[in-house]
Amino acid sequence: MTGQNGDQWLILTDYASKYKISVSTLRRRIKNNQIKHRFEHGKYMLFDESPEATAHAAPAPTPSPRQSSPLAYEMAQAAPIETSPQSLEAEVKIKEMSQGEEPILSTATRLLNELKRAYTNILHEKEEQMILLKEEVADLKTLVRVLESDNDRMRNILQTWGNA
Repeated sequence: MTGQNGDQWLILTDYASKYKISVSTLRRRIKNNQIKHRFEHGKYMLFDESPEATAHAAPAPTPSPRQSSPLAYEMAQAAPIETSPQSLEAEVKIKEMSQGEEPILSTATRLLNELKRAYTNILHEKEEQMILLKEEVADLKTLVRVLESDNDRMRNILQTWGNA
């Protein structure tokens, strides 16, 4: 995706695939502002540059969105009004968080779909393992029958040889 200045931005999964970095590592770097990123339409966008260049670069000024509970929002609204720059900044952040619930919902939906897909893949793998194990059990049962029949045959030979 090309930005307004002609910059290249990639969604998180595309960046991870392109530079062979795990998504969790990228999320950690986003959380610690160690990588240039922005949050659009419920998705993290990462600036398309090699991870080596961003690993030592200054942290990006873009704050990562955080979810706040409605109770925390109400408590912040009911708190005494302060005029310090820090309190005004905190108030702006609280308002941004309450307005950012829709991107959080779409992110949660996307994550839920990813979890469902992963769960389905794991179930499929387990079913394949069960089929292989059932085949192995059938082979082992056949082997036990063969060995038991050989054992019976050897007993009969020993018994006939001992009686002779």
